[in-house]
Amino acid sequence: MRFERTVRLKTQNLRGGINTNRKGLRIFAFFLCMALVSGCWNRRELNDLAVAVALGVDQKGNKLLLSNQMLNPGAIAGKEGGASPLAPVTLFQTSGGGLQEASRKMTIVSTRKIYVGQVQMIILGEEFARKGVGKVLDYLSRDHEYRKDFYVVIARGSEAQDVLKVFTPLEKTPASKMSTSLETSSKVWGSTAAIKIDELISAIISKGKEAVLTGIVVAGDTGIGNDKKNVEKILVPSSLKYSGLAVFKKDKLVGWLNEKESKGYNYTQGKIKSTTILLACPEEKNKKLAVELLRTKSETKVTMKENKPTILIKLKTEGVATDAQCARDFAKPATISELEHLTQSNIKASIMSAVKKTQNVYKSDIFGFGEAVERKYPRYWESVKSDWDQVFSNIQVIVQVESKINTMFKTTKSFSERMGK
Repeated sequence: MRFERTVRLKTQNLRGGINTNRKGLRIFAFFLCMALVSGCWNRRELNDLAVAVALGVDQKGNKLLLSNQMLNPGAIAGKEGGASPLAPVTLFQTSGGGLQEASRKMTIVSTRKIYVGQVQMIILGEEFARKGVGKVLDYLSRDHEYRKDFYVVIARGSEAQDVLKVFTPLEKTPASKMSTSLETSSKVWGSTAAIKIDELISAIISKGKEAVLTGIVVAGDTGIGNDKKNVEKILVPSSLKYSGLAVFKKDKLVGWLNEKESKGYNYTQGKIKSTTILLACPEEKNKKLAVELLRTKSETKVTMKENKPTILIKLKTEGVATDAQCARDFAKPATISELEHLTQSNIKASIMSAVKKTQNVYKSDIFGFGEAVERKYPRYWESVKSDWDQVFSNIQVIVQVESKINTMFKTTKSFSERMGK
């Protein structure tokens, strides 16, 4: 009872009162109040802390620019009778030779010590990522105040600070919008990858697999994004949108995959749970068929022939046709077989497109073929691991796709066919 009363009282002390029913903020209140229990070595008062929910890192000459998106408690809680006129978040910025220095220097612009235990997103500027992210990742992995469940993305074609300045609709804070949108799009579309900090670090230090990160862009009128009027319109002038996957080599960004290639990569990693495939009608190329994939399962195998490895990627999918602009009778087995063949060809093409670009352009094994070779043929791996980039660029990759189209939703005939056209 004393602990519950402490949690309640300490939560109320936060200026404006945080709405603890909101996702994430309830966890925040509990986590912070735990530190106030007698005997905790790092005990802190809530009124002494400023809560960061997103960080941005940009390259500014030979220094780093750190941008901290901080919760504005009064705006989050709101007032009776209407919404708060305050912005839900505030952006603090400082520069330094490293993230530790910039973080500590931020106290000269903030009245409180920055608390980073509730960070949801870290955005890395593209220029900074191309120079190498290793030093920042080293600091984030060592500092005990950072949790290890936040996502990392790249500000594609812009700086991280530009992304953190945009007002976003639907969610209270831009950080929540970015986090939720990344999770949702990776589950139901498949061209993004929800990569957390631990997964990124693991890929960068791996000898047989390179890292990828999702790109985020500021779409529309970037000038108005920093104005609260941006979310007062039905069609927002400026918005945040995820776009493609960034390809890394060691800790440096070397290029981008487009949407088709990004999907192809995610197929090989078993990360696509559901997505939609748009196909051209066989006899009417200007009309489309849509297949919704409901399940996918991938497997990567390695075989050795004449001391050369061959990679076999096997993919099984199940789905249904959800949109048919052309007249097709889906009750006929021949129609289903034709649709399965088209689906298989589409998936195989997207996978091979991603493989060829990474082999021929970036020479970066983002698929983890090296790890598969190491597991199956450890002695061979020891002989080639120092030259794996070159071996990877010439390795043969075979893709086999098996697609199954199940019972159609609601009707087996297209709308045009039912109209008698």
